[in-house]
Amino acid sequence: MADYEFPSAPDLERAYRTAHTALASLLPQRDVVPEAEASFPEVLSQFQFLVNQADLITTGQLGPPISWQAPRRDGDWDLVVTGIDLDADAHDFGDIELGADAFTGPKGTWHGSALDRAGLVYKRACGWDFTPGNAGIWLVMLAPLSASGGENGPWGYSGRLAGFVVIYDRDNDGTYEAIGHIWTATAWQRRGIARRLLTEATSRFPITNIERPYTTDGSAFLKACQE
Repeated sequence: MADYEFPSAPDLERAYRTAHTALASLLPQRDVVPEAEASFPEVLSQFQFLVNQADLITTGQLGPPISWQAPRRDGDWDLVVTGIDLDADAHDFGDIELGADAFTGPKGTWHGSALDRAGLVYKRACGWDFTPGNAGIWLVMLAPLSASGGENGPWGYSGRLAGFVVIYDRDNDGTYEAIGHIWTATAWQRRGIARRLLTEATSRFPITNIERPYTTDGSAFLKACQE
């Protein structure tokens, strides 16, 4: 019997090596074997890891993709603030309704949803042990990229979740008084997003406390707000 030999696929290998190099450039060099030092099977074995890590980096920079329904908007688009009550669905956020992808991932659970993915990159940024999770009232900043619809009824929008604030009722008295988490995607920072979300939070709820942990940028932002 002939010795086993992994088959050759030159065009496929060339494409994967090019993509591997591009994706690996987004990650710390220690996370993967450099493409030039890796066999083709090693390149293939690392590829899904690279894709997943690149997706997290993109989420941290631009925010996760998200969809929603809202009235038709003509003219120039702008960032949009809305929210969702994940505790009791008792709070109204007007005529904007987040799509199911906001809180439901590919497998029909919270994991992999837009809010979960934003929470994951926030967790990494502030060095926390766990993500915010499927609880509280989330105020979110939406950045629209595309829309479609007819003359009547709401339009469907898609875009990125550029930032969030999560508010909790810590003493279970029915009043939401504590901001537990604040996050803005890196590329969207210094555009007043966190300030707009905090203003929305304090206009809707009797906020008395902003809890830790903070990201480095979040800590600087809150210090600036107090000056």
